[in-house]
Amino acid sequence: MGRVFSTDQVPPQERLAYWHEVICRTFIQLDVAQAGGGAFRGQVRDHDIGPVQATRILTDPMTAERGNRHLRSLEEPECLLAVQLHGRTIAQQDGRQAILAPGDMTLFDSTRPYRVDFQGRQFDHLVLQFPRTALEDRGIETRAVTIRRIAMDSALGRLVTPFLLNVVQVADTLDPETGDRLAGMSLDLIATALASVSGVERPPASPGEELLRRVRLYIGLHLSDPRLAPPKVAAAHNISLRQLHRLFAREGTTFGRWVREERLNRCCEDLGDPRLAGLPIAEIGARWGFPDASSLSRSFRARYGVSPSEYRRAAALEPVPDAAGGPDLRAHRLAGPVADGPASPVRPAGRGGRPALVTGAR
Repeated sequence: MGRVFSTDQVPPQERLAYWHEVICRTFIQLDVAQAGGGAFRGQVRDHDIGPVQATRILTDPMTAERGNRHLRSLEEPECLLAVQLHGRTIAQQDGRQAILAPGDMTLFDSTRPYRVDFQGRQFDHLVLQFPRTALEDRGIETRAVTIRRIAMDSALGRLVTPFLLNVVQVADTLDPETGDRLAGMSLDLIATALASVSGVERPPASPGEELLRRVRLYIGLHLSDPRLAPPKVAAAHNISLRQLHRLFAREGTTFGRWVREERLNRCCEDLGDPRLAGLPIAEIGARWGFPDASSLSRSFRARYGVSPSEYRRAAALEPVPDAAGGPDLRAHRLAGPVADGPASPVRPAGRGGRPALVTGAR
């Protein structure tokens, strides 16, 4: 269950001091000030979703500021993604200012000073906090993307904001493995949204490349739907079926082949994950859009030359890589859709008599 902290049980004269302590313990060291009169009220509810801490803030108008003196603390570099739900936020950092309306998002970096002004009655705000390395590992330089407003009515805002809100809504029902996976997907989406507003000079994508990127992102979020089909994807992007198929043809593949490869990649990851060793193969297939075990088995054997159960046994026996590197079937993932070709078989015996997956042509 999420943790809840509220000023309701605190005497009015002690509420602001209590609130300051709650904010600092929940997030990072900040100065907090009430922006209006009367007895202050505020509530924080937080959840852990893998490496992401999701915190919902309902509060009276207030300001929070992180100054230079706070930066001397020994906290690890953190990022905080703010998602506005009700009211208005004025955010400042790195010489930039953003005004957030409901549904808008922006990013803060804990290693530099910033200020936020929470305005409006019944202010409601969601903050996702995570290690800065989570963005750096995804190619994001945070100094370029802080206080860049991602509007709810933008293409990525309409996709990313509802996804994040839905993940937080079910946070208390998630097992650790599912939480880790949803956190990873959330961070991928956050990085994608931030990259679009980074201002970093890069070759402009053609309209077709941008559309293909959005289509692939949509497909990745809907792989679990066995009814995922070209008409549904085309309608979601307001394009014709002919346009959709042309996008994939230019990449040397087809819609169906690309979706199948993505689903099989995800199944490979789950089958090689020791944390999911007790999960039935049929259930793994269902979570990635295969309607039954037989359809997964046929597709898997046609692509890799082995059954899902054989792949799982080989992955379980494969040694964990040491610091110098080595085979790791748990991290096995194809680079992307490829042309149909010979399957990659499992050798009857690898080093020391263990089965070993052959991931390249012999």
